[in-house]
Amino acid sequence: MDGYARGAVVIGAGMAGLAAARVLADGFESVTVVERDRLPDSAVIRAGAPQGHHVHGLLARGAEVFEGYFPGLRAELERAGAPVWDWGEGLCAVLPNGTPPPVSMGMPIQTFSRPLLEHVLRRRVAALAGVTLRDGLAVTGLCAAGPGKVTGVRVRGADGEERIGADLVVDASGRSSHLPRWLAALGLAEPRVTTVDAQVGYASRIYTYGEGQTPPPWMGLLQPLRAPGFQRGCYAIRIENDLLHVTLHGAGGIQLPRGDEDFLAYAKTLRGPAADTIAPLTPVTPVRRYARTLNRKLACHRLARWPDGLIAVGDSVCAFNPAYGQGMTVAALEARLLERMLRGRRARAPFDGRAFQKGLARLTASPWLMATVPDRAWEGPRSAWPVAAGNWFMNRLIDTVPHDPRVYTTFSGLFHMTAGPLALTDPRLLLSVMSGTRRPAKPHA
Repeated sequence: MDGYARGAVVIGAGMAGLAAARVLADGFESVTVVERDRLPDSAVIRAGAPQGHHVHGLLARGAEVFEGYFPGLRAELERAGAPVWDWGEGLCAVLPNGTPPPVSMGMPIQTFSRPLLEHVLRRRVAALAGVTLRDGLAVTGLCAAGPGKVTGVRVRGADGEERIGADLVVDASGRSSHLPRWLAALGLAEPRVTTVDAQVGYASRIYTYGEGQTPPPWMGLLQPLRAPGFQRGCYAIRIENDLLHVTLHGAGGIQLPRGDEDFLAYAKTLRGPAADTIAPLTPVTPVRRYARTLNRKLACHRLARWPDGLIAVGDSVCAFNPAYGQGMTVAALEARLLERMLRGRRARAPFDGRAFQKGLARLTASPWLMATVPDRAWEGPRSAWPVAAGNWFMNRLIDTVPHDPRVYTTFSGLFHMTAGPLALTDPRLLLSVMSGTRRPAKPHA
């Protein structure tokens, strides 16, 4: 990058914060990552990331980006036991209209727990020249030279309060971000907030295989929700240490299991192999529940005034229902956007935060629609006609997947963000979707 700025501060050591810190390390003399939690020195769940108890997926596009920033990442995770497999060959997708047969897609997927990935990335980032991770610090506000310029952050820790100066502050503090309040404290307008809540909840646990037990024939099990008839579903993946990570989920406020017996009982209400797979296995964790799944977007890009020296990334500005597995991949793509804009600025010129937020809004527009169009369907008759039309088409597309390998491959590319929405304009695909065979399944509550 042309020239180095002096210092940057990243608020939050989650996926978005670590990805941003990796990019900033190439353009700033120093990068300080400030984390409220005490960061563990192993692959365990930290208090500020309770979603780590649940199945996580890194989409194929996100894996490519992270591999580029952290060469050898996939091999390092594989050495830690994280399996690599082809999406088309290893996935058992229990869809409303059937299960597609295995098909080779040449789309390598790696599955692991969230704590393992975060631990490996955190160790890689901490080893970068000029990067410092400071944990146990809560950010209490922004330092500023008037409303138009952010100059650092105020933090509070065990030793009291201090200020950390910076030429650029990156808010990557996630769903708990205080960004609107911080902007208001600078005398600026708060961004408009849009939310879409399908009232999806999770219940998860991890299983191990006993003596004489064999893993399932699939590497991943996907049974998605769909309004209005499919209120229950399941994600399960084989992860490091030969473990099976299982997440049961439900929409519309459906009651989720809390313990051993009702976890299996819930799984038995599902079509597909979930219940038969887990029934003989030994659980190694208790049942964990999670319900902070609403989609939430801050329209930072529409504010008339945005302060220099500040940007927001990840769930701080655009958070998705985790059921669609987009969060980590979008965080990686936002880091790539940050890299491009840092490369494009003049040496030691101020970073254009307002332009970055506009670029981030464009980047997140498609994944936002992918998550919110089906989630809005849970609103029923209140859904606007464009939402209803989009949902109708997506349902037809997914109903064609089990019966057309080409449609399955195209849809998988959309899901993994290796293909864009223009893939849906292929005349052959449209013909298959509009005229393909339908075998409607019986909905399960």
